[in-house]
Amino acid sequence: MKKSAAAFARRTVIVDAGPLKAAIDRSDVDHTWAVHALRSIPARFMTCEAAITEAQHGLENHLAAVQALRRLVGRLEVVSMASARLGAVFDQVEPWAPRMDFADACAVVLVRSSVGAFVLTTDFRDFSTYRVPFVSPEGAFHA
Repeated sequence: MKKSAAAFARRTVIVDAGPLKAAIDRSDVDHTWAVHALRSIPARFMTCEAAITEAQHGLENHLAAVQALRRLVGRLEVVSMASARLGAVFDQVEPWAPRMDFADACAVVLVRSSVGAFVLTTDFRDFSTYRVPFVSPEGAFHA
């Protein structure tokens, strides 16, 4: 049975750095996919400071790109991973080190704390090992 649009709309999408960067950088191989995903998935979109930092770095701090990132992030819920979740983030990183970075761990913590959530990422290789639901240009995968 296919889920209704209303049921899907209650989902939470955790946006990783890759789609943030790709949506802004027209030369990124995943640009079209990222723009389509961010515009067409009816859900609550969340990200964290670490993903924003990685995306800004990937955009090489170009002024126009930073301004576009600011507008994009302004439409998302930005969740702070400070104090209350910091231990949980490092608990995720340690068993996966050196593969998992801080931003990936933040996404994993967020997706595991939201019922029905999935990560929107361009990082198929790493997220396919973390055992969390995610959507990438290669398709949708479930834990």
